[in-house]
Amino acid sequence: MKNLPSTSSLLFIILALSSFQASAHQPDLQQPFERPNANDNVEFHVHTGLESRYFSEGRDALDGDSIWANSFEFGLDHFAAGLWYGNSPNQTYDELQLSLALVQTFGDFEANIGYTHYIFPFDGSHDNEIGTGITWTGLPAEIEITADIYHSFDADGYFAELSTSREFEITAPFSVTFSSVLGINQGYVSDGHDGANHFALQIGYEYVLTKSLSLIAHTTYSWAIDKKATAPGDALLEDFFHCGAGLQWNF
Repeated sequence: MKNLPSTSSLLFIILALSSFQASAHQPDLQQPFERPNANDNVEFHVHTGLESRYFSEGRDALDGDSIWANSFEFGLDHFAAGLWYGNSPNQTYDELQLSLALVQTFGDFEANIGYTHYIFPFDGSHDNEIGTGITWTGLPAEIEITADIYHSFDADGYFAELSTSREFEITAPFSVTFSSVLGINQGYVSDGHDGANHFALQIGYEYVLTKSLSLIAHTTYSWAIDKKATAPGDALLEDFFHCGAGLQWNF
């Protein structure tokens, strides 16, 4: 690992960066499942766009190749469901995710618990995952902190993420989102090292074109933490930049 603060310093950096982070809604095309907020209204979101790389658990999962990411999300009251499909134009790879979740708000906190089924049509494999998370919106300056953990039944391991976010409205149609995330692997990437895994900073952009249609994009840089040359699962754990752009429909 090159030019990266220690693991203990990263926890401080995440909190220090909170003064310029983004809202819980990140216009990240790669985000496989955006759970709509718990409310009494029906919500639909559709995303489509191109990612320069497939960023997954801090890894450049397609080794430098891009991926088309498309998703559909539905929310009603405390229930949310989603479908995400990714396909690489550069190699034989596609992935389908089907998700269900329950969302509940308690004052300044919003908690969720969900299930995701993964299907990989290109090689006929699949996986199942459960996850839970909580977001705290009670910090000053509209800062939000989120903690998520998810478990893979196939790998029999966990992955956790701690993130901070803050959104700024530049003009009426244009907003910028700053966010950070620290990832921790515990057997989720079964042949990778356990412990602090990666730290990433992202700037998201959203330009509202119409009441229901937005142009979205992001730029992200991720740093590997404690990469082990002897661990096969760390081969694609690198310091790298990636970006994406596309469209989002809200109904």
